[in-house]
Amino acid sequence: MKDIVCFIDDSPFEHDLVRNIIAPAAPDMEFVQAYTFEEARELLKDKRPSLFLLDLWGQDSSVQNPYIMPKEEVKKMADSLPSVEDVYRDLEGANFNDYLRRIFSIVDGWRKIFEAVCSKIGQNRKYGLNNLRLVRKYYPGVPAVIYTRKSLIWDAIAVFNAGADGIFIKPTGIDDEDTRRLTREFAPRLIMELKRIMLRKRAINEG
Repeated sequence: MKDIVCFIDDSPFEHDLVRNIIAPAAPDMEFVQAYTFEEARELLKDKRPSLFLLDLWGQDSSVQNPYIMPKEEVKKMADSLPSVEDVYRDLEGANFNDYLRRIFSIVDGWRKIFEAVCSKIGQNRKYGLNNLRLVRKYYPGVPAVIYTRKSLIWDAIAVFNAGADGIFIKPTGIDDEDTRRLTREFAPRLIMELKRIMLRKRAINEG
């Protein structure tokens, strides 16, 4: 009997990647794909999946009037960040930690811009955390893994606190075709890791 992997994601593009790239890389596994947890339960019926593969970020219906932040606002925020010149200014004599701290100040600045943009368009991690909560409620003992493209450090903390069995970052290319290429390269590793998690969870449940 094939292991059943239930994939829940709100993006048609992500479903296309799983259906046409990831699933064919695992002929010994059956993929059930849904956009919501409720749809997943209907598709599964009395079947018990071996693993849930869950997207994290999705549209938050409670956010009123979502909109794309104007370019001028994003540019103003970006212009306030340290530049590469700032990183290397008076660097002689500085230690590696000073250098890395300067680099990270740029990374952290863009993280804040990313979170600001997401808040305006109504995207956050409630979608995935709610699905994870429902998995834990209705399918206790079944491993649940987060598969996301927009994960931040606070997301990782949140999903592990919520009981996730793992988190993987979706490959991201410069366009859709490049993302497909990267996903094709990543698929064997992802499948291997999912099987490892399923085996570990079985051992725990049987022990």
